[in-house]
Amino acid sequence: MRQVQVKLDACLRMQYGTGADASLFEHEPWERLQANAVIYSAYRHEAWLFGDCQIMVNGMQTPTVKRVDELLGELRSFAAQALTVQEKNHASLDNGDAQPFDNGKDLRTKGEVDDPARDMILPFLRLQSQFANKTGMYGYFVFDGFTDPTYPIRTVPVHPGDEVVLASDGYPLLQTTLVESERELERLRHDDPQLIRDYRTTKGFVPGQESFDDRTYLRFIA
Repeated sequence: MRQVQVKLDACLRMQYGTGADASLFEHEPWERLQANAVIYSAYRHEAWLFGDCQIMVNGMQTPTVKRVDELLGELRSFAAQALTVQEKNHASLDNGDAQPFDNGKDLRTKGEVDDPARDMILPFLRLQSQFANKTGMYGYFVFDGFTDPTYPIRTVPVHPGDEVVLASDGYPLLQTTLVESERELERLRHDDPQLIRDYRTTKGFVPGQESFDDRTYLRFIA
């Protein structure tokens, strides 16, 4: 597991070059390349959770959501709902008739930059990088060329005959099949396009796109 960590992290570290550029990436972590992975070792009969990618074994999922993501997702949800209330209050002053509070669809984003609640938490998203590859309440693992070779990596045992699902966090409500996972994703897109209620995260869906993040799903029998 440590050999894999060192090898993959070195691939990113090489992209930074040497000299002034390398110094920039060393001292400003928000500028770094970043990646997460869940890796299954058929030889060792176990999976390694490098970051917040997901795993489900025989229908049992291992929690991988970062505490800092929960915090900032909650903060963005607060900001989005407060902005909606503020908008309705202004509308009631203009029209003399306040409208009932809905599920936030009136603030559905038109593009990455048209998400005022996300704009409000951007400084905190930048600060988050200070906890990369550090332990503690807000610490988290991420491949960025500077991982700690002693960082505790969660290992999940996998036995012959186990049904295993590996996925990226683009499937926030992971299910035992791809079809079911896609169905849950579509339900979220319909019911909570901003992702501020059913699943609170740091960004929402963009109209015209089926997902809010990259999607990778792999299911197999060990």
